[in-house]
Amino acid sequence: MISFETRKSIAEKFLSFTYKSMPYRLYVPENYDSNRSYPLVMFLHGGGERGDDNIKHLIAYDGAVIWATPENQEENPAFVLAPQARDGSNGGFGLTRDATINEKIELSRVFEMGDDLLLAHEILENVIEEYPIDRNRLYITGLSQGGFGTYNLNMLYPDLFAAMVPIAGGGDPEKAELLKYKPIWNFHAEDDEIIPVEYSRNIINSIENVGGKPIYTEYPSDKGYNHGSWVPAYQNQEMIDWLFKQVKTETKS
Repeated sequence: MISFETRKSIAEKFLSFTYKSMPYRLYVPENYDSNRSYPLVMFLHGGGERGDDNIKHLIAYDGAVIWATPENQEENPAFVLAPQARDGSNGGFGLTRDATINEKIELSRVFEMGDDLLLAHEILENVIEEYPIDRNRLYITGLSQGGFGTYNLNMLYPDLFAAMVPIAGGGDPEKAELLKYKPIWNFHAEDDEIIPVEYSRNIINSIENVGGKPIYTEYPSDKGYNHGSWVPAYQNQEMIDWLFKQVKTETKS
């Protein structure tokens, strides 16, 4: 895990913007060449980082800054986009905070497409238009609420991202066919007390049942990660290297 001070210093390199009512941060590769195209990693934060300060979703954990470390930028120069969802019980990129504290999670709310996610997609499209971004190398990752959002956005736009890394979230098993050919590396902890591991297991099994080949890493309960599987996930250099190797090709039928 990156130290808090290092995370803050990397976060300071992200440009700060607001689109309509949504704050977002954007990392632009140093000395980037406008005559070449670059990959972009989009990060969707969890429920605890909602708001309008445009900073806590960068410094709470490594989900955004890990892609902008000098080491990863040297190997894979990339843009990093990190929108910040609204605060309040109806805000967020996926599962709402109210649903997570109930004994039973309301399925209809888990898999619904929220306004925040649609606005984040608008931001992504605007960034792609403004900077030299390679549309064949768009990547998305998210944790908890953002893990659900990662699945939801890929199910809404199956041909948009070259690969996805959802963590401690889940997706609608009934829409698994949409992700049959999508490169996916899903992480979850067996002992997650906030988002039950069954959400990841169910969508992964459903994708496999329709012929998909997602990668799934489940941390055993003796590791004690609970609702924090993103800590080891974002330190997994194999995953990072894998992500940047994925390039979108023509849609298969």
